[in-house]
Amino acid sequence: MIALGVLFGAIYRHGAEVPLDTAAFAAISSCLLVLALIDKKNQAALAKVPNPKWALIGLVLVWLVMAAQLLPIPFLTGGNKSWFPVQSVTVDVDLTLRAMVSMGSAVAFFVFGAIFGADRERREIVLWLLGVLTFSVIMYAFMLHSSGLSARSFQQSGGETVMEGPFLNANTFAILMVMVFSVCLGTFVAEDRRHKGKQRLWVRVGAVVLAAAAAVCIFLTMSRAAWILSLGIIFGLALIVRPGAHLRTSIFGVAALLVLFIGWNASEQLGLSTRPLDLAQGFDGRFADWEPGLDLTRMRPILGWGAGTFARAMEPFRDAPQIASSMIVITPQNSILLITSETGLIGMVAWGILLTGIVLFAVNGLKVRSSSPVLAVSLLLGASAAIVQSLVDFPMSIPAIAAFWAFLLGYCGGLGGKARRKKRRNRPDASSNQSGRFSRQRISA
Repeated sequence: MIALGVLFGAIYRHGAEVPLDTAAFAAISSCLLVLALIDKKNQAALAKVPNPKWALIGLVLVWLVMAAQLLPIPFLTGGNKSWFPVQSVTVDVDLTLRAMVSMGSAVAFFVFGAIFGADRERREIVLWLLGVLTFSVIMYAFMLHSSGLSARSFQQSGGETVMEGPFLNANTFAILMVMVFSVCLGTFVAEDRRHKGKQRLWVRVGAVVLAAAAAVCIFLTMSRAAWILSLGIIFGLALIVRPGAHLRTSIFGVAALLVLFIGWNASEQLGLSTRPLDLAQGFDGRFADWEPGLDLTRMRPILGWGAGTFARAMEPFRDAPQIASSMIVITPQNSILLITSETGLIGMVAWGILLTGIVLFAVNGLKVRSSSPVLAVSLLLGASAAIVQSLVDFPMSIPAIAAFWAFLLGYCGGLGGKARRKKRRNRPDASSNQSGRFSRQRISA
């Protein structure tokens, strides 16, 4: 409801910097959540969800920091005022409103995940719907890749294009597929143990098909970080599934990593078009991207330049690397630097409390006793991979990926919901037995 209120405020301002699709995504997510909470079964499932106290505290603090940036605080508006007309802390009110609106979609999907994770009766239906939606995104990405409509090629000299999906960036699409790959592996192992017969077969087929499609997408993105993270997820799940074979699993994981590096370096001789494994060049490029974030943080260390205003704030100092689109914002390729430069050290503390609260809530999924914890582990591994990727890229700056990440952690926490207790029926006494027998005699007569 807060997101909808901010959305209406942004529309009232006629802010051209508030993209329609980002605002519509947040509005639709909030409206769907309101409709979902009308259902009594969803209300009952929400009542079983563990207490997300710290996540709620962190969310309120983050929104308060963003709201404080809309105020004219004189000692926090330092810097060259000639290039932005507003007197508030944020250098662009519309972009800060956009950031507040986009958070609404992540919050809504987090609650969605908690509800359906706690609802054991309809959990499989949600997984199937999520699988169908993910499969449609993968098919759309394959269509773009086969038609050569990718936004940019991985070789500036006109080499083969990498798969970038609908997000205009190969690395961000790759981390989405890594999360899908992790969920599919966990579903194959955990949900397979709960079903029998044809239902088990359909679960296996669906999980394998989606996992294979996600793996192909990860390969075609040519994302080195995504390849390594996928291998780490397989290794982590193998340790959970086979707890008695840790030594053999560790040896196999190290051998697979060595084979990956050797094959990567020999890809050119094998005729495969892959990015060269030049870690030094990759880190040099990242350091160049991190420098603007450090500069902006040093200029305004307390409350930052305004949520969602990184590209706007760095205009006077250097040219933006690319034009910001509706679903992608220009970032310093590091979530920590993005948070500190946009919301300052105060915002960094608020975001840290929010992330800690979300993780504490999600860990409740590991307390499941009635079913295998493999699914919860796979959800945590996929979400952790996105956090690691956000240190060198900007997946969390895309509302759709942030919403999916929040859904996974909410779903994981919902798995640890309290089971419904069946009411014990009192044994009927003799008088009730006699009255029941008399009633049956009347009915038979």
